[in-house]
Amino acid sequence: MKKPEKSKMKRLIVQFGFLILLAIIAWQGLHRTPTLQSDVYPYLTSLSPALVKQCIDEHKISPTIALEELLAIRSTFSEREAQPFIEQLKNKVTFTKVNWGSVTNNTQEIINRRLEILNQYPFYQPYKYQFPVIGKTWFDNTFGADREGGKRRHEGTDLFGKEGTPIVSVCDGKIEQLGWNRLGGERVGIRGDDGNYYYYAHLQSISTELVKGKRVKAGESLGTMGHTGDALTTPDHLHFGIEIPNEQWINPYPFIEVWRYWGEM
Repeated sequence: MKKPEKSKMKRLIVQFGFLILLAIIAWQGLHRTPTLQSDVYPYLTSLSPALVKQCIDEHKISPTIALEELLAIRSTFSEREAQPFIEQLKNKVTFTKVNWGSVTNNTQEIINRRLEILNQYPFYQPYKYQFPVIGKTWFDNTFGADREGGKRRHEGTDLFGKEGTPIVSVCDGKIEQLGWNRLGGERVGIRGDDGNYYYYAHLQSISTELVKGKRVKAGESLGTMGHTGDALTTPDHLHFGIEIPNEQWINPYPFIEVWRYWGEM
């Protein structure tokens, strides 16, 4: 091989290697676990449905006060301690102008951070999310309960009802998983626009219009309630799970209890 040809070949090899390196970097960037501040979901799931409902009712009576502001204050103080600050908001004092009195700077920082989280993650905002079952259902807070004799933990909420009860998407997103698996039976997995993965399992049937990659809207039909997979011997129910972007399963119970409340209003 002549020298010019050898030189050209070396350049091509270097260029090809550079392109491979760029492709690896791009792949790693696309598949890197998103950065998620550690205080976000511990705070959101710590909010009791009763407290959120109280703030929703209060917001309905005084709609000029943002629901997020009510939650940030009431989740930080006792009922008695919170009242002077709520009264200021009712008198149209803006949140940034609230007189916190003897409240420490550290506590004020906590309140502001909680407000920031509530504004950024609108799980409790009016009608942003839909309750996943259309029809009569009952459920309890069983997240973390033993399964298979303690071999694993329950990573979701079971919503019980009649076989064939319609199941819908709780949010806008894209179909990521579809069809049968051993534990979930007929299941649908949706990557929400919020970045979370929403898991609907034990379906009797899946909507024939669904395909992987298809976009769905909140309230769109996913299928019907059943007892497929490892729920074969259990009453009909939907197993509903939420996996946040750092691949951790969180307790859906506080969210769906509030979403049902919004749906009943």
